[in-house]
Amino acid sequence: MAGLNFPIETAVQEMPSDGRDTLSSALEHMQVRDSLKMYNNLVERCFRECSEDMRSKALSSKEEQCVVKCCEKFMNVTGRVGMRFSEFFSQMEAAAQQHMAEMLKQQEQQSKS
Repeated sequence: MAGLNFPIETAVQEMPSDGRDTLSSALEHMQVRDSLKMYNNLVERCFRECSEDMRSKALSSKEEQCVVKCCEKFMNVTGRVGMRFSEFFSQMEAAAQQHMAEMLKQQEQQSKS
């Protein structure tokens, strides 16, 4: 389990090139899929919230304003969640690095004894 405490970049760099290519392709595919899911959720949510009736092909000015506000709110919340997740991940990574440094220090002290 101690091998899980090193940065993922190190693990990726140590992978064979075909493994890195496969991983890169899989990550890219996941990002596209997640972006499409987010977009579809946005469209569905804002349509349900803002569409009053289907009598006209065009949106009324009230519906259009609602869609704009809904999209802005969704994007702001998504950005905020992303920032918080990034902060949390950075804290977890720093804690893991500190833990690893402490373990190495303990090992050095034990080897000197």
